[in-house]
Parts: sequence; structure tokens; C-alpha cells
Amino acid sequence: MDTINRTFTIQWVGPFPSYQKLKEYKKDDSTLSLDCFNFYCFEAKYRENANWKRYIGIHKQNDGVDKRLNSSHEHFGKYINYKHLNIWIGAFGNEADQTPDNAEIVETVFIRSLKDKLAENKRKKKYWPKESICVINLWYDVNDQVRRNRRNTIPFMDDVLVYDKEGYRLLVGKFTTIPLEQ
Repeated sequence: MDTINRTFTIQWVGPFPSYQKLKEYKKDDSTLSLDCFNFYCFEAKYRENANWKRYIGIHKQNDGVDKRLNSSHEHFGKYINYKHLNIWIGAFGNEADQTPDNAEIVETVFIRSLKDKLAENKRKKKYWPKESICVINLWYDVNDQVRRNRRNTIPFMDDVLVYDKEGYRLLVGKFTTIPLEQ
């Protein structure tokens, strides 16, 4: 039996329908600072019947994901003005996990598990982490409220991703919400 060496919870906020709406989120004092977000994901298409172009990335520093995700970003810059755009940003659920190494490992699991659904991220599509990893994704709307269903979450990403190095397999799953009695 392989040991799951690391388990991370990523809290995703979105979708933001434009880069301007993402910047407005930063200005709202009632929301988290963009400094705590290391992950970003976007999908874009230029017309209704076009295929989505998707990208997942990281910003390793704790100085704001907008320092990386902006109009000069190598990939995002191509899509920033598309009519159909959805942007999500993700933060570690445990602030102590917010390190460049951990961000790199989690991004690798995302990219490798979603390789057929991403338009870019070619380098990391080839490699898995050196150890077994579990990633749990939780979803919030742009008002920081828990999403009660999968609508408006990253549609192509599962809620749980487990990379089992020893068994060389990827386990994925979606959560089912069970209301609790009060």
C-alpha cells in the first residue's frame, strides 16, 4: 500500500466573466486579498460555437495572482478580450501549505490529470510528481459563498484528485452534498 504523502485543499473562487471583474474582486474589502491565491484557471472562446481554450497556472509568490495573470501573460493575453471568458482563482485551504514547492506539485497534478482538456501547459503534461498526492477542490462564488452544487465550478476539473504513485493510477471523483440536520 502506498502512502499518500501530501494532501492539499484548494479553495477556488469564480467564475469571473472578465479580467475587470477579477480586478474588482481585489478592490472589495470584504473579500480575501489576491495575495493568498497561487492558482488560476481560465477558459475562453471567441464565439459561441468555438471550442474552449483552457489553461491552468500558478503564481508562486504571495504578492497577488494578478502579478502573473494579466494582459501581458503569455497565454492569457491572447484571450483577455474574448466575449466568452471564465476565470477562477485558487488558494491553499491551509495557509501553511502556501509555498512555491507545494504550488508546483499541485499544479503538476492538475495539468497532468487534465492534459487532454488543456490547450497549453505542454511541458508539465509529461510528468507526475515524485510522490503520491491528494488534492481536494472546494468551490466558492465571487461573493465568497460556498457553492452548493457543481454549477459554475471549473467544469472540467474533479472535486478530488488522488495520484497513487505506487499503483501508477489517478483516482478522481465528484462530491455529493448531503444536507445535515441542525
